[in-house]
Amino acid sequence: MARPRRIRFEPFKPLHKFSLFDLEMVRLVLRGGSVLDWHKLNLRVPEAKAFCRANGLDLDNPEHVALVARIRDESVLYLREVLSFPVPRPVRSASLPDLMKMASDMSNRHRQLCACTLLKTMQIINHFDASEACQALVMTDRELFQAAERRIYRAISHMMADRLPIVEFMGGRKQRTSMLTKLLSKNTPLSTQLFDKMRFRVIAATLDDIFPIINYLARNLFPFNYVLAGESYNTLLPFVSYCSKHPHLNRLVAKLQMDAEVENQLQPLTNYHSSPEYKVVHWVADMPLPIPDHLHAFRTDGVNPIPRPVVYVRTELQIMDRKSNRQNERGHASHTRYKERQLKSVAARLKVGLRRV
Repeated sequence: MARPRRIRFEPFKPLHKFSLFDLEMVRLVLRGGSVLDWHKLNLRVPEAKAFCRANGLDLDNPEHVALVARIRDESVLYLREVLSFPVPRPVRSASLPDLMKMASDMSNRHRQLCACTLLKTMQIINHFDASEACQALVMTDRELFQAAERRIYRAISHMMADRLPIVEFMGGRKQRTSMLTKLLSKNTPLSTQLFDKMRFRVIAATLDDIFPIINYLARNLFPFNYVLAGESYNTLLPFVSYCSKHPHLNRLVAKLQMDAEVENQLQPLTNYHSSPEYKVVHWVADMPLPIPDHLHAFRTDGVNPIPRPVVYVRTELQIMDRKSNRQNERGHASHTRYKERQLKSVAARLKVGLRRV
């Protein structure tokens, strides 16, 4: 039996060691923004390699290299034939780390623009390709979620073994009855698109541990480029005012590629049954999941779909500090009161609809 590949975890970085890229990743998670709105990367070479690993890609594996090349070539074709966007030869033949390096190099603005454009197109095509392939997986949903849970718990266990500032961790797959209640409480109940079929909650030791833990999770489990746009809300840490209290972060804010005022222009995601007193950072992301023996893991004729070594599992994450968690457990913000409001609303809707009672 083949020995399982040793997982390499990126190191935990406290606030004073944050790079500009670290802060941009955390900011995107808090905002629920999209990398399609970025116009550059601020990646150093070691960070680019780590980012590839976070996306489940082993660039020493020829099959993973072939996947990236196929997605890149299709993206170049799309840009050229649909958008009439010419991609220079050095860009269209570059490896993924080299593309990231070009997208971060402001000394050649044209090449940097082309590399960014190509990477964003690759992002969408790869995600679409993976979504199509998931429909043909031989694995059941249960097996897929179990594999995802194992990967998450392995990373969290590593964090706890290294005595990183996590005091509590909980979660798993939501029960069927909870998913039905959630659907009935939505404005579009016929939609089966639930983003929290898998959900996890992390309790940090202090407020100042929130950014570093989000950064660690983004570097090791949930890469920032697969944060689901528009599905984040942050009632715990106002980004700009929090950064202003930390000199190192405040210096980085001035270098962010999107103006700090963007935060004030965004409407937070509304959960009608949640309390305004509930303090949390909440986001949804697609976690890359390597598929062992992927050539035999799909029902395919070899072309539709093309077997691929990485798919994605959608996961909801919540993080708060220990003090906020204790406050959330009391009174109007407690989970018990939240469920009471949600169930009462669902029952009333089923009984009388919009009629006044």
